[in-house]
Amino acid sequence: MIDTFRRDLIAVLPAWIVARLLVVGTMLGVRLYVDHLHDGDRPLQVGQGLFAWDGAWYRSLVESGYPGPAPEGIRFFPGFVLLGRLFDVVLPGGAGPALLFIANVTALVAMALLLRLVREVTGDSGLAGRAVWLTACFPPAFVLVWGYAEALFLLLAVATFLALSRRHWWWAAGLATAAALTRPTGALLAVAALASVWPGWRSAPAGERIARTAAVIGGPVGFGAFVWWASALVDEPFAPLVVQRELRGDPVDPLRRLIAGLGELFGPDALGDGLHIPFALGFVVLVIVAFRRMPLGYAAFAAACLLVALAADNLNSLERYALNGFPIVVALAVLADDSRLRRLVPAVSAVGMVALTALAVMGEYVP
Repeated sequence: MIDTFRRDLIAVLPAWIVARLLVVGTMLGVRLYVDHLHDGDRPLQVGQGLFAWDGAWYRSLVESGYPGPAPEGIRFFPGFVLLGRLFDVVLPGGAGPALLFIANVTALVAMALLLRLVREVTGDSGLAGRAVWLTACFPPAFVLVWGYAEALFLLLAVATFLALSRRHWWWAAGLATAAALTRPTGALLAVAALASVWPGWRSAPAGERIARTAAVIGGPVGFGAFVWWASALVDEPFAPLVVQRELRGDPVDPLRRLIAGLGELFGPDALGDGLHIPFALGFVVLVIVAFRRMPLGYAAFAAACLLVALAADNLNSLERYALNGFPIVVALAVLADDSRLRRLVPAVSAVGMVALTALAVMGEYVP
């Protein structure tokens, strides 16, 4: 097993390296442009570097604890923060290097596990390789290089699916709980677990039914545990959800939000919410592909992640939330199973990642 895992790590290493070269190269290019050719004010994010946007929040939480320097910090789930505190103790340099180490190492492991998962489920090594490359170079995947929790969440989510596919129910329960303590999206792993545990439920012995139930409720339990703790800490019911709603707006009808967003493609919000609409439409297509070509649990998890993201009035971070729903990226790899698209799709995706990285560093795009 160790030798197999080592081979998988080596197999995904080129994609991992290329993604980091693209992201760091883009950031250096933007900094050179801003410092030497740009006449306006220097965007805050240029100076923040790999800790721009939410990365600065995670670093401050590692350094200061919850709720951090401002009440809004309570919305960040603790898995990445707690691991950052642990590595801050054993690694030199402070919270920043610890978080970057975790993010980039867990991204590498997540891609290795994804390679193994797709191979085991489909038996298609070519599809598995494409899924890895597209995950590494997916437009919002620059956050897998930054000090964000996405890489750790991706590792835990893919590992949960791998445990479910192997019918290791207790492992799936523990991994889903850890995923939900890292990102709230982890609660949605319940839909994938339900699709896996239901077949054979009636014939399963009592002990196995308990394990299957644990696999389903693991994500919601992790989610609920942090919401309860955070609410008690700041003495406000559902505090993380309240703060998130204040930033993203009240829940809306996803279909109506998508239709309304079409009008935002042309106008002053074209680089705001309008920028998210083409991605949203593409993700809808990919979810349909997932339902047609992938196991039900994968498609259901992808759909749940997309629906939750589209149910916000503010579509900031939509692309990153789709990355959390990693079967969406696997569906793109399925769609690219054509000799004319196998190179074109990863190339276009990489260009998109470079573009979003540049816009995020310039402060024009909220990842």
